[in-house]
Amino acid sequence: MTYLKLLLIRHAESLGNRQGQMEGQTSTALSHRGQQQAKSLAVALNEGKIAAPAYLYTSPLQRAIETAQILQTTARQVPRHQIARNLQEIDQGIFQGLTWAQAVAKYPDLCRQLTQSLAWQPVPQAESPTAARARAQQWLIELLMTHQPPDVVWAISHGGLMQQLVSEILGCDRTWKTPIHHTAIFEFWLADTRWDTLRQDRYNPEWWVLKRVNDCSHLSEFVE
Repeated sequence: MTYLKLLLIRHAESLGNRQGQMEGQTSTALSHRGQQQAKSLAVALNEGKIAAPAYLYTSPLQRAIETAQILQTTARQVPRHQIARNLQEIDQGIFQGLTWAQAVAKYPDLCRQLTQSLAWQPVPQAESPTAARARAQQWLIELLMTHQPPDVVWAISHGGLMQQLVSEILGCDRTWKTPIHHTAIFEFWLADTRWDTLRQDRYNPEWWVLKRVNDCSHLSEFVE
């Protein structure tokens, strides 16, 4: 069986992450720790059995681009690199760039409301979960229109948006909360990219293989 092999990868730790910021679509560089994480990921991917990517998509935010640059330095072949705006993190609106403590101090009533109920409540200027899911869906549609087996594609994105992407790829009608570690890998093998046209075959798991979920085994030396 021939598969389209897709690796979704979260960027390495940024300076904003290190400071506990709700970074959203702000763009900070990788921390020193993040640079080491990305180098460990690069070594692991280069030594792995999966074929080198022909295509590499990244969020336009600096922490994703720097992660991609480090991966490219050790790649067995240099992939075609493309910036994909739909891969950027969910916009946090007025919370963007703040730590939670700073947000509580600045917007106490809103923060209290958010912690008292799971029901969605709008944060001014922030992207809604529905909009984020639509953006993830659009990126996936464009990917599957562009690539077919046996292409190998890597995509570097962000924790919040990746939760939407993983749920969309798995066909979930809801979003599962998954703590996604820095440089964690989700690996999907797709024998068919037009599952909406299939009937009985869509229930045959040989068509789609979930190879790795939140794999960060290459980070054992960095786990705190």
